[in-house]
Amino acid sequence: MKPLNSQLVTPGPASTKIRLSLLSSAICDALGGPAEFHRRFSFDFVSEMIPNQNFGLGAGIWTDDTSMTLALAKSLATSNGCDEVDQLHRYYRWWKKGELSAIDRCFDIGNTICTALNSYHDALTSNSQHGFMQKAGRMLSSRAQHAHEREAATKALAGIQQGLSATVFGGNGSLMRILPVGLAYYRLSPDEVKNFAARTSRVTHPNEVCIEACVVWAQMIAKIVHSAQESIPLTKLDVLNHFSNYAYETQPLRAALAAEKPCSDEESYLRFHPILKLAVETISSNTPSEDLSAQILALLPQEAALRSSGYVVHTITAALYAFLVTETFEQGAMLVVNMGDDADTVAAVYGGLAGAWYGEDKGTFWTERVERWFKELVRKETIEEVANQLVVFSNAA
Repeated sequence: MKPLNSQLVTPGPASTKIRLSLLSSAICDALGGPAEFHRRFSFDFVSEMIPNQNFGLGAGIWTDDTSMTLALAKSLATSNGCDEVDQLHRYYRWWKKGELSAIDRCFDIGNTICTALNSYHDALTSNSQHGFMQKAGRMLSSRAQHAHEREAATKALAGIQQGLSATVFGGNGSLMRILPVGLAYYRLSPDEVKNFAARTSRVTHPNEVCIEACVVWAQMIAKIVHSAQESIPLTKLDVLNHFSNYAYETQPLRAALAAEKPCSDEESYLRFHPILKLAVETISSNTPSEDLSAQILALLPQEAALRSSGYVVHTITAALYAFLVTETFEQGAMLVVNMGDDADTVAAVYGGLAGAWYGEDKGTFWTERVERWFKELVRKETIEEVANQLVVFSNAA
């Protein structure tokens, strides 16, 4: 494993980083979709875009992770910033109408998000003037319709805060889409990013662990983009410092992402940080190989040591592991995809951070393999359109 303090962020304009970060998240999402629901080491090594047999889909089709990320990005860019009501409505339109879906319909949705959106649906269709007039065959004016939607969303959001904050609702559904917050607000202070990330998570995931995971991840995304834009040196050791030294209020994230003892250099992290300790143990227990798949799998711990489930703590830990133990976007993408389980989501989370970090370096980002992945990704124009809108917003944020 190459020393973390020798791996620096690729400098580049924020506009490029924003576009490539969203694109990379979608690429990894589509690449990981076929491995979703499968136990680690139980499927053929994934290194190219292949059909997603879980849902009977072709190769290169992104899933709910990208759809909701784009919905959030579009909401931020076109609603003058963080508007929770608008965010909820856009998620609802993806769910019911397939907006910002790769195939014009929602074919997968997490349980907690489904519960949250059902709350909004119930509020929308409750016995109100809106419901009565629709039954009578008459439509409300666009202004009245908009007012009704905001009223229903506000009501639903209050119920979501009360009903979905328990530990059992600790899934990765808000972390998987948090990327646009860090991209849009890279100019702002960490506390301001924290505020927007927390508000955005609460729309469907008010659980405190989910909120804190979104905050620490969005802050890192913002720091990467800012450092790249301003040509400020930033190493992967700095990334690890960020996650290890964050003042966690939730014990599960502290246990997963903080070092056991204060660390001042990479050597101490190798001894006391759970992720780097696991990396050393995994690498030392495997035999070096010339084969690409064997090289990647040699970095992959057993499932019991590094879970890649839909639990938000597992997702953030696995994504960070893939970023820290690899040296290129391609390597990390293949590693995280072949973790299986909730592979598409963990990969999408990794992809957003890695795309911001490596893009658009020819050696660490645009390899021949990544070029193939890009060519096979569906509806790139949709991703580019939303990314452009987010770039415009970020310039004024």
